[in-house]
Amino acid sequence: MNEGENILESSKGPIVLGIIIGVLAAIIQGLTISAGGPEAYGFCALCHTRDLVNGILNILLGTNLGLAALSKTAILPVLTMIGVLIGGVIAAKMSREFRIKHAQIKDILVYFIGGVLLMQFGLLFGACPYRAALRVGYGDFVAVFGIIGILAGVWLALIMITRSFKGGN
Repeated sequence: MNEGENILESSKGPIVLGIIIGVLAAIIQGLTISAGGPEAYGFCALCHTRDLVNGILNILLGTNLGLAALSKTAILPVLTMIGVLIGGVIAAKMSREFRIKHAQIKDILVYFIGGVLLMQFGLLFGACPYRAALRVGYGDFVAVFGIIGILAGVWLALIMITRSFKGGN
């Protein structure tokens, strides 16, 4: 790393951030287990988002949608996703990368449907990549196949995206 170079701008940035996220996820996992939370629930983008949406719908519509036991009694899992969203916006603004895209309705629908499918398949598997890594740490062999599936999906998406850019779109 050169003098004056930011760690995030260096080639070591992803490694350092991965370690930081891993340590924070382990700390949150320890806190949720001590508070009676399920195993490998420390930081799960899918599960916490599901609990946030279900909690809001339960309050607004009087429904009884399922929540993790910890989310029924504690606000921490629900607030993690709001914190991630706010933190992402702040980081994008600070690095001057925040831009509002103007897209056609077709593109918006594709993004929306893709996001819904990502959430559904992630919940079907039972985790996001963070929780899958925590599950591997717990010795869950099925999570290894989930991580392989996530990697295969990312690889396939990259191929599709690069082909669409080469096609002029």
